Amino acid sequence: MMSDEPFIPYAVIETANWPPTSLMTIWAIGAVNLKRIDFDLSQPEDTYIDQALAGLQAKLDRYGGTELPSFGRPVSIIINLAPNRGIRIGLDGSTLADLDWEMTIGTVSKSSNDRKVDLGVTK
Repeated sequence: MMSDEPFIPYAVIETANWPPTSLMTIWAIGAVNLKRIDFDLSQPEDTYIDQALAGLQAKLDRYGGTELPSFGRPVSIIINLAPNRGIRIGLDGSTLADLDWEMTIGTVSKSSNDRKVDLGVTK
């Protein structure tokens, strides 16, 4: 189903751990807060790689230096330029691949039956 909302470019950090090692951490902090990088859209598209790398570094600095909680070390960044169009970049800023898909972060859900709580992550 197509959304009526305009597409807003953003990046997603690809990491070594999938699924995440702690669903409670993901639930508490939020996968979006850990893995999504929003761009300053007042800047031109050719700045997105630099913005993505700066966004990654800011997240690493916030969470301790080399890894994102529960997701582990970053391995690449997907820059979603439009629906079903993006690029994968290396941590050095080099373009690794042109993509005909958009990476999303997924959702975490919590349900409770008979006092048992299950957390599930969809990708």
